[in-house]
Amino acid sequence: MYSAWRENDPFFWYEELGTWVLTRHEDCTAVLKRLDCFTSDWRRLGEGVPDELVMLQTVDPPEHPPVRRLLTAAYRACDHVALVGRTASRVTALLAGVDGRTADLVDEVALPLTVGTICDLLGVDPPDLALLRRVSPPVIDTMDAGLRPEVIPAGLAARAELDEMIERWMSDHRPGGMFAYVSQKLDALGADRRLVMNSLRSTFHAGFESSARLLSLALLAFTDNPGVLPKFTGNPESAVQEVVRYTSQVQVLARGCLTDTEVGGHKVRGGDGVTLIIGAANRDPAVFREPDSLRLGRNPNPHLGFGRGLHACLGAGVASMQARVLFTELAGYAGVRRDGEPVMWDSGTLRGVRALPVTLSRGGDPACATPTDR
Repeated sequence: MYSAWRENDPFFWYEELGTWVLTRHEDCTAVLKRLDCFTSDWRRLGEGVPDELVMLQTVDPPEHPPVRRLLTAAYRACDHVALVGRTASRVTALLAGVDGRTADLVDEVALPLTVGTICDLLGVDPPDLALLRRVSPPVIDTMDAGLRPEVIPAGLAARAELDEMIERWMSDHRPGGMFAYVSQKLDALGADRRLVMNSLRSTFHAGFESSARLLSLALLAFTDNPGVLPKFTGNPESAVQEVVRYTSQVQVLARGCLTDTEVGGHKVRGGDGVTLIIGAANRDPAVFREPDSLRLGRNPNPHLGFGRGLHACLGAGVASMQARVLFTELAGYAGVRRDGEPVMWDSGTLRGVRALPVTLSRGGDPACATPTDR
C-alpha cells in the first residue's frame, strides 16, 4: 500500500481525518525540520489536548527546551558503560532461559529486557510485568485516537496508573539514575512540573514498549531473511540502523500546519493536519537502494526511524544499544527458527509483534542458522 501511494499519489488529502498524507522521504524530512511552519502542539491550532497528553513530544518552544535539556542532562549523567554491562548480562540470562525450546520471544525476552534496561536507566526497581502488559496497550491505542476516538478514556485511565508509579519513583529511586538527577534539579529549573512528570512517564513507556517492538520486529525480519542474522556482528552499528529503517516500528508521525506554506510542490494551509508515513519514507527508493531488502551494511542510511529535529527520540542510543547487544549474542546461535506465524498488534501508529514463537539452539556452526519454515 505504501509503495502504491508513493508511486501514484505520494502527497494526498485524506478527508476522513482532515489531513495531508505524505509518503516520500524528502517531504517527510522537510516537515520534521520546519519548526516555523509545523507543530507537534495541537493547542497552537486551537485544539483541546488533555493534560495527560501534554509532554515533551507534544510541546514546542518555549516549553520544550527546558524539559529537553533537563532530561538530556539526566540521561547523560547515567553510567552508560555499566548500563551496557547490565544489559548484556540480562540478555545472556534471558536467552539461556529459552535455549533449546520454543518460546514467545516477545513475552519472554524482548519485554523483560526492555523493562529491565529502562528501569536501570531511570534508577528504579522494575514494576510487575503483568501490570505493564495490562496498562500499555490502552496507551498505545490512543495513538490511533483520530481513527478510533472511543479508545481515549481507557488510554487516559491507563496513563493515570502509570502516573502514580512515576510519582512514587520521584522519591523512591536509586542514586545514579535519571530520577535521582531530575528530583534534584526540578525545583531549580522552574519548568511546569506536570509537563516534566508526563515526559518521564512517556520516557519510561517508550523505553520499554517502543523498544520491545523494535526488537521483536527485528527478530521477525531476521527469521524472514534466513542467513542475515549471522552477519550482524560484521558491523553492528550499521546493522542496527538498518534494522530500525527496515522495521520502522513508528509508522506514523503527525504535525499541524501553523501558516500557509508549500511542501513538495503542494500548498498546505495553516490549520491543516499533516500525517507523515514514516514506514513509507523509510522504504523510499529515491533514497534507499533496494529499499525492501534488509542490507545490514547499508551506508548512508538517513532513515527517519528515530524522528528528526526538535522531537527526535531521546532514548535512541539506549534502544540501539539493546538491539546491538541482543542480536550480537543471537548471531552466535546455530539455530533461530520460527515455530508458527507471528501475531501482530492492531495498531496504525506503532507497529509491533504481539507474539513470536521461536526455537533457539546454541550448538553447531552459527553460519548455519536455521531458516524460517515459512
